[in-house]
Amino acid sequence: MAKVLISSVGTGSIKKDSNEEYENTIYTIDGKDYENKKLVSKVLVEHFDIEKIIFIGTKKSRWDNLCYYFDELKEDYETIENKIDNNTLEKEDLNLLGQAIRTKHKNIKEVYSFFIDYEKNTQEEMWGNFYKLQQIENYLEKGDEVYLDMTHGFRYMPMLNMLVLEFLSLEKENIFKLNAILYGMLETAPKKSQIVDMKIFFDLLRWIRAINIFKHNSNADQLISLLKESNFEDKEVLTKTFSNFNNSLQIANMASIRQFISGAKSKIQNIKSSDNKIISFVYPQLEQIISRLDKDQLSHFQYELASWLNENKNYALSYIALTEAVISKTCELKQLNPNSQDDREEAKKRVDSPYNQYYNSSLGKEKNKNANITDIRNNIAHQLKNRKDMVNQDIQSLQKFLLTFKDYIYS
Repeated sequence: MAKVLISSVGTGSIKKDSNEEYENTIYTIDGKDYENKKLVSKVLVEHFDIEKIIFIGTKKSRWDNLCYYFDELKEDYETIENKIDNNTLEKEDLNLLGQAIRTKHKNIKEVYSFFIDYEKNTQEEMWGNFYKLQQIENYLEKGDEVYLDMTHGFRYMPMLNMLVLEFLSLEKENIFKLNAILYGMLETAPKKSQIVDMKIFFDLLRWIRAINIFKHNSNADQLISLLKESNFEDKEVLTKTFSNFNNSLQIANMASIRQFISGAKSKIQNIKSSDNKIISFVYPQLEQIISRLDKDQLSHFQYELASWLNENKNYALSYIALTEAVISKTCELKQLNPNSQDDREEAKKRVDSPYNQYYNSSLGKEKNKNANITDIRNNIAHQLKNRKDMVNQDIQSLQKFLLTFKDYIYS
């Protein structure tokens, strides 16, 4: 487990007669000043007690500046400078950089350098660089804390680095933790240059993705994971509540889902009033789902759940919920107890016409040559083989059944 800095190496100043050197400034981070510094990466090494560095650049990046500014490693600086100027720099030459930095900074145990291509700026080149940067995973170990420095990267390099880390965080879940995405905002004297943490954008993308998956795939795994990582009032209560809801969805327990909905309205209020801006951003998304499913009548709740699950492409559970909604509605209309198994069995025989032909197996076979919801629901629940070649047809039929039974449910 180590603190790892991933830093882009740029081309230095673009000002005329600058000799491609970075400008001197006072960098400040977390209220602490670092005077007479030109490289943000050197400030970050000191500030965060970095133990491993991964540099990313092109053959034209000023690798020589890294040598010079990491405690004036002049001999190595001149060697690398000449090779950059003569366009003869090879990856092996950067071993000098790693050895020099480790010698001068005893806390740093490993230094790695990556070359990426930067000539054509084509999609093919970008894809090639993406695949190259995936090699970063070979240098990250379980428990590593990563700091991404985007200050000196140019053009699309910073965005590419961030996307690679996002990809690796999904592919290698729980291998490393991204602690910060840092950018040094250069100001000329006497102003101080702030180093800002832009990880909020990375976190926001994760929340958007988690909410999207919850809304459109009825899966709250990622949302629960983010809730656990966050700080807000009643965090444990809300996390446990959503965990129970998620488990209820996965096991298709509609009674438990309804219990979650009835109790969730008050519990998510703490999200709405949270000082954490990202957490408060979540509230409207969750409130929309909960309000939709918050119905007094059992049949209305089951129907809205069936519709939501259909939208999420959870067709199997949608069929089950719709079937139960029809039974519950019939119980409500016939003064039967919807919580009684015997009464629910009786309700199956008493669905009003003309809806009964789309529900009742015997009537469906006589009047409606296509399958009815009972046939399809039983085929799903009991994993029968008689509809093995009719999957697409059953999915299309579900949309029709939902429209057909909407008037019955809300009559």
